[in-house]
Amino acid sequence: MSFCDLDQEDVLKACKKCLKVTGLTYLDGYLFHWPTQWSRESSRVPEEKPVGGKFQYEVVHKGDRTAIAATYAAMEELVKQDLVLYLGVSNFSSRLLGDLMTDCQILPQICEFERQPYLQQKKLLSLCSSRGVRVIANSPLGKAGSCGPNEPNLLHDSCVLEIAKECDRTAAQVLLRWNVQCGNVTVVPKSIQAERIQQNADICGWALTSEQMQKLELLDRGHRFLQVDWWDFKEDEVENKLAQPTLLPGIEIQTGTYVNAFYRENKPLCSTIIIERGCVENMEQRALDFIPKKCHAAHNYIVTDEIVDALYGEVVLFGMRKAGLTVDKFVMPANEMDEAGEPSCETYKTLTVFSTLCDKILAKGISKHSCIISLGGGVVNNMCGFIASSLYRGITLVHITTSMMGMTDAAIDFKQAVNHMRGKNLIGAYYPASTIIIDPETLRSLSKRHIVNGLSEALKHGLAQSIDVVKEIVDPVRENGRETFHDSAYLESVCRTCIDYKVPTLIHYEESDFNEMVPQYGHAVGHAVEHLSFHTEGVQPLLHGEAVAIGMCITAEVAYLLGICTEEVVDQHYDFISAIYLPVCVPEQMTPAAIMRKMMYDKHYVKKPTIGMAIEIGNMYCKDGSYGHAVDEHIILQAIQANIKRRMSNADMYPSKTPL
Repeated sequence: MSFCDLDQEDVLKACKKCLKVTGLTYLDGYLFHWPTQWSRESSRVPEEKPVGGKFQYEVVHKGDRTAIAATYAAMEELVKQDLVLYLGVSNFSSRLLGDLMTDCQILPQICEFERQPYLQQKKLLSLCSSRGVRVIANSPLGKAGSCGPNEPNLLHDSCVLEIAKECDRTAAQVLLRWNVQCGNVTVVPKSIQAERIQQNADICGWALTSEQMQKLELLDRGHRFLQVDWWDFKEDEVENKLAQPTLLPGIEIQTGTYVNAFYRENKPLCSTIIIERGCVENMEQRALDFIPKKCHAAHNYIVTDEIVDALYGEVVLFGMRKAGLTVDKFVMPANEMDEAGEPSCETYKTLTVFSTLCDKILAKGISKHSCIISLGGGVVNNMCGFIASSLYRGITLVHITTSMMGMTDAAIDFKQAVNHMRGKNLIGAYYPASTIIIDPETLRSLSKRHIVNGLSEALKHGLAQSIDVVKEIVDPVRENGRETFHDSAYLESVCRTCIDYKVPTLIHYEESDFNEMVPQYGHAVGHAVEHLSFHTEGVQPLLHGEAVAIGMCITAEVAYLLGICTEEVVDQHYDFISAIYLPVCVPEQMTPAAIMRKMMYDKHYVKKPTIGMAIEIGNMYCKDGSYGHAVDEHIILQAIQANIKRRMSNADMYPSKTPL
């Protein structure tokens, strides 16, 4: 819609004129082209140079919120009259778009703005992603054909050219792939040459590595190629409580292969996640893609545990060697059955084992290009993360995670740690895995209890972020029972969804304590219950996810006592958690006083326990911009007692032991 048609009275006439000229009965999309209005008398004046002429115009307004809302209201009438399917905006700032979202009845479905590595507009992209608005990146190649003599040229940028050479692609393909791989972005390149048009379309079926994505993100310099006289592109702030997406969906780069990524701005932390069925058995063909190129000529090391080694150790080792990599393998101890009655190597997640593995690796020899490859569940992933962060002050890390807990939580993070006698994960580092490989086929070897242990962490994201996630996890189990836990399609779908909701909390970690409180939901109490379950006589030891499940129920009790949520929300916690065969109540022999004492070792305990709470399923409570809330100890104590009362009144409905 042109500048001259933005008066309320002109919107309908302009749309009908467009339909008449095109011979269409309706338009798929109709965009508010600029947030500025010209008078009806404004026009284009033909001129040989520049091609297309120039404009003679009189400005009616520039970015006036009331006028924009009035024009958009007239556009909404086009949708109601079935003349237009979707509405959109173009060249809006984050503030103007935020204001329009508040003022409108029909949210824009499209937002078009300049986006290329020199001008990434991350805040505007984040706002669009959080509200389900599809981004169209115009000038994704930086208007290379019309760059002035003193302007930078993206297609000639040395970093872009280097990556293009690594990928055996054109610079244009790299730039277009970068935008698409950022998620929620459609690119609109311009070319009149058939060969280039065909090349520009060939940006699917391959992906940039996490390192290449990071290099391109570092090119952001705020340089805008699109400059006009009638708009000054002031970057306004969006005044919203949580200016970040709640969901960043992954993509499929080929049939059945899912890819997502997480990173953190201003820090060299970036990890790419790949979910690919059967890739462990197919390691010979995939190893060179999974292991960064700089490691291909170095001495690399697989670290696994005795249980996983028996299943996949030799397959992965020989597959990587056949691919041409120099790889050795070291195996850490594991228990075929631990105190909880399940195979585990948790008791070996210690500084002693860490030191032993480091000694063995150093004795064999490493270089700065060596890679540590973890093969196993969360314990092995964490152990290897700490090893990689420590050797040579940091070498490459790749996770091949084989447990549900690893796929939904332990491996999908920058946190790497080992346990201490005083508590879990007390010694470690923040360090990124270059790549995190998930093969859903490896879940076939897990017990149902270990599957549910990992599902607890996925359900945590649902309870804190989205009721839809809760339903995706719980509804199939209600319908099909325990057999659901060995349904590979179900488990892969849950992994993808969990990752899609966890990724934003990792990317935007520094922006809000929301991103700390969501992953820790239920953990303040859960960690205490987990530790005590191994050290309280008569108590069946609990797996991590089982203890967190109990912790989430008690956290809901706390929220109810503080008037933050209703009793119905508390009941929903018990219902959803128990529906997937997780315990929901404190074990009989465990006392509230013991739990309170152990909670003092929680890292968020500062004079008082600090926890995040849900105001409703899928919605975290926020006060004064914070999602972490210090709670008086007597409230925590009452919540634990309320949890125990439920168990005592109906032990069948509210179990404290794992039902599996």
